[in-house]
Amino acid sequence: MNNWQDAEQFADNALDMFERGRWGEAEKELRKALEIDPDQGDWHFNLGITLERTGRDAEALSSFEQASRLLENAVDPKLAAGAACARLERFEDAIGWLDKVLSIDTSVEPAWAMLVDAHASNNDHDAAETAFYMAQDALPNPSANVLIAMSGSLLARSEDQRAIWCAQEAIKIDSEVQGGRLCLAGGLVAIGQSQRASQILLQELREDPGNVQALLLHADVLADTGRANEALIKLHRVLELEPANVDAHIRAGKYAMDEKRWEEAFIAWGLVRRLQPNHSTACLHLAQTLLALQKPASARPLLQEYIERMGDTISNEEKLHVAELMLASGEPRAASLLLENVHQSFEKSDPLKLQTLRVLAVTLFASERTDEGAAVSRKVLRIDPTCISSMHNLALAAVINNRYASAWGWVTRGLRYDPLDNDLRRLRSRLIWEGIGKFCKKLLGKRS
Repeated sequence: MNNWQDAEQFADNALDMFERGRWGEAEKELRKALEIDPDQGDWHFNLGITLERTGRDAEALSSFEQASRLLENAVDPKLAAGAACARLERFEDAIGWLDKVLSIDTSVEPAWAMLVDAHASNNDHDAAETAFYMAQDALPNPSANVLIAMSGSLLARSEDQRAIWCAQEAIKIDSEVQGGRLCLAGGLVAIGQSQRASQILLQELREDPGNVQALLLHADVLADTGRANEALIKLHRVLELEPANVDAHIRAGKYAMDEKRWEEAFIAWGLVRRLQPNHSTACLHLAQTLLALQKPASARPLLQEYIERMGDTISNEEKLHVAELMLASGEPRAASLLLENVHQSFEKSDPLKLQTLRVLAVTLFASERTDEGAAVSRKVLRIDPTCISSMHNLALAAVINNRYASAWGWVTRGLRYDPLDNDLRRLRSRLIWEGIGKFCKKLLGKRS
């Protein structure tokens, strides 16, 4: 048999193996064929499809690229390359391949749907919307898949009513369109119609009990309606199907924290950190669970790691939260450094300004910067003249500076607002004993 006949036979064998689901053998046969004749674009494409079936997207992409070079005007290899890039989260490359497809044939509906989705995944929602409208002009009929891709983009930017409309229109065109019910349910959750969303998701799960996205969304619905235990059961089902599903572990961590199930939360966030080491908030949540478990020493390095990673975009509210955790972990100096400029960015009427000043005062006192802490407590009293903790702080500062008359005045003022405040009552007892001690010393001095 001639070499080219051998190659053809290997390629035919590969097709037979592929149809029988024996992808490893199909791959071997195609590689034998391509070793004899590497210029057959169709074989490269078939090898890419085979590799794709075994989850080897990077290798599949290489085969699709080779097929595309050999079959310059063929749409399928370029479309497959675009899909592989999207799965690999190489969205710019995906967009490039899909543009090539549409430059050859503007009627390829999957290319428009994937293009909208790729732009949305790349956080370029304006480009996604432009692609959506271009698809309306290019395609002879409205496309359910394009509408679903657009619905996903709209959900990502919280344009929930428009997202719901797109999902509903898609379902009218094709009641079984992939992702249709999930997008519709996601939009309904976002506008507070959890009951309707739950009904849709239950229908989806009846038809496909292993639908991971439906399980995740249903867990969100259950958690939003105060049924965190049931939400965690849904997440456990997801993790039975996909043990490395990071989204499920993140949700499990959040729901367990909401329920104060700290050990479960610690395990969940630990797994998030292991599966996705660069996750932006896993170390912060791990630190919070460790503090709740009375392990401040273990929480400190995680908090420090989070502070080192913090970008300029972090909100002042988040800085306040981190400072409170740092204070709880026994790092008041780091907490005060984090807060010293934060309070200036809030309006005087903003409750967060008052809370920031209160926490800052505590961190300064804990850092033995008594005078600065007292100054901040005075700022608090100018905003809230009834703040008991600030009066206590000022009384304590006066005691430290041996100004007992001033301390007595702050204690008296605080107890006028809250006669049962334990901290002030303890400080009052201390001042009374200090006064008795001074009196006894004077008395003994006179006798001698």
